[in-house]
Amino acid sequence: MIVLKSSEEKVLRVDKDSSDSSTEEKDSSGGTRKITSAESKENTILTGSGENTSPIVEKEIRPEIEGIIISAQGGGSPTVKAEISGAMEALFNLPPHKIKVLKRVE
Repeated sequence: MIVLKSSEEKVLRVDKDSSDSSTEEKDSSGGTRKITSAESKENTILTGSGENTSPIVEKEIRPEIEGIIISAQGGGSPTVKAEISGAMEALFNLPPHKIKVLKRVE
């Protein structure tokens, strides 16, 4: 059993467009007025045409593994536990305290 800390995430390519404007006005009596405005637009970039369009995926973030529990024949043997645990450390880049190997009970 693998316990996940987070789910998979896909980051889509987005076209960003922004504009800022600032206006300062002075009136005849010596007063001033400053007007600022900002506008921002984001559009997801699509590929394909017609009904076959899909968003462009910029990157995929894999789920983060929180821990692993393994039930195996021979899991009661310290040698088997060490070999399985070592393989999971190398395969998933997990510290040993997040891996538990149990003896399979049938």
